[in-house]
Amino acid sequence: MSTLPNEVQATDGAAKTPANAKPRPSGPVPVVIRHDDESGDFKRNLRRLGPCVLMSVVFHIVLLGLFVLIAPRSQAEQTEAKAEESPITTETQEEARKDPFLTTDVDPAATEFDTDINYNVDRKSEVSVPGTVNPDEAVGIQNGDKDAPPTNLPAPAGFGNKGQGGALEGLIGNTNTSIGEVGGYGLKGAMLPGSFYGRSGGTREKALREGGGTGASEAAVAKGLKWLALHQSADGRWKLDGNFPDKGNSNDAAGTAMGLLPFLGAGKTHKTTKDNPYDKPIEKALKYLILVQDKRTGSFSRDMYAHGLCTIAMCEAFGLSQDYNLKKPAQQAINFIVSAQHAAGGWRYSPGQAGDTSVSGWQVMALKSGLMSGLDVPAATLRKAQNYLDSCVDSNTEGYGYTGPNPTATMTAVALLCRQYLQGWGPQNLRMIKAVDNFLKPNYPREQKKDIYYYYYATQVMHHFGGQAWKDWNEKMREMLIKHQDNNQANAATYGSWSPAGDPWGRTGGRLMQTSFNVLTLEVYYRYLPLYYRDNGAGANMAAGGQ
Repeated sequence: MSTLPNEVQATDGAAKTPANAKPRPSGPVPVVIRHDDESGDFKRNLRRLGPCVLMSVVFHIVLLGLFVLIAPRSQAEQTEAKAEESPITTETQEEARKDPFLTTDVDPAATEFDTDINYNVDRKSEVSVPGTVNPDEAVGIQNGDKDAPPTNLPAPAGFGNKGQGGALEGLIGNTNTSIGEVGGYGLKGAMLPGSFYGRSGGTREKALREGGGTGASEAAVAKGLKWLALHQSADGRWKLDGNFPDKGNSNDAAGTAMGLLPFLGAGKTHKTTKDNPYDKPIEKALKYLILVQDKRTGSFSRDMYAHGLCTIAMCEAFGLSQDYNLKKPAQQAINFIVSAQHAAGGWRYSPGQAGDTSVSGWQVMALKSGLMSGLDVPAATLRKAQNYLDSCVDSNTEGYGYTGPNPTATMTAVALLCRQYLQGWGPQNLRMIKAVDNFLKPNYPREQKKDIYYYYYATQVMHHFGGQAWKDWNEKMREMLIKHQDNNQANAATYGSWSPAGDPWGRTGGRLMQTSFNVLTLEVYYRYLPLYYRDNGAGANMAAGGQ
């Protein structure tokens, strides 16, 4: 019998099944559900993708950092950074945007209306420095340059190497000084002493009030200006022998300057503004002066008196208006004064003559006006002018004569004003005090003495001198001028003017000169800001003019 093979052949012819195969279940095929291991897939994916993700994160962090470094800062951040870098605080920047003439926020003493406009130091000497006095210290600036030129005010910060008191050296050594630099800072610490920048706005009102002016004095100025405008000729000139009573000598150049200066003293120019009714008269006067000026030499007149007056007017008009059409005639006029100076330092009636103190005073004032307007004035010219003054002083009395050391009160007043501007002689200067004591105090304004030429110069000297001496002088001068102004409204030929009767200059200058100089004298409070201001911390007693 044969053995059975591994496969059994089906009897019915079906497919053969291996002998050892498991029997298949009968019926439907069961559904098998497969559960994958998800945690295992996540780990596999993490291992596969992790390095790429890490590299992407690092790349974007680096890219973001680079963007922050090179991206421009916001406006706020830039403003904040500038504020941190700049030494000027936001508060200071706010102050800079305010009107520079409003000094209330600058100086607490601005509310002290009776405060004297002068710094106070108790010790009087050739060299005087504002501030608290220590009587045990030597006079002068501690560790200062012993060879530096002595003056009364130390230079403000940033003014460079100009020696002790360099704030006033601009009149001596700086031939291209900017407007207002001379004298350092101004009204109660603001700016521009000795300049004509007190003539407008709040500064004028403040200077008027603190200097001793009144509503009545300003009313007198206004009436005087109206009289002058009424008596101007159609071509712009003023005549000393014009159509009014009390004529003077014929001198149209001098007359035009005398007519023009009071308007400039009040801060009026040829530029049109809503509060300036005199722009056209001023413009006509300036055109007249330019017309008569010698285009080659710069001379307005061969008479140095007249030329000096015209130069002051032209320089002030340029300085106040900054109209550059006036710069060339103003500079040419300055150049003529320089060329006309005598070798000994003075000026007289004609160019090149040996000097006299009267004519020289007008030339020094013209040069000073040129400096304040930013014009070029040679230092050598000013030094020679000092030499001339030295030749006319009486060392025993500190008085000055007309052409030598034979002193009079009038020539002393002229010379002292020159000293104040040229050399910075202040209220603590011993020589200044002696001259004021000997010549100006004994000749205070009084009814019995009419001399407008003397009063014009002496009032300016005392204004810069300050202290009780100025208060006493001002009260007498102001009230006397107000009292004697013509107030007869029925007479248009004289209303608002002053009669020259009894004045030693009456025949020469007539009613025009008298009115011009009286108006200028009443404008002293703001026409030129005082050269010297008391230091608020220096004590209660003001400089009393040597008392």
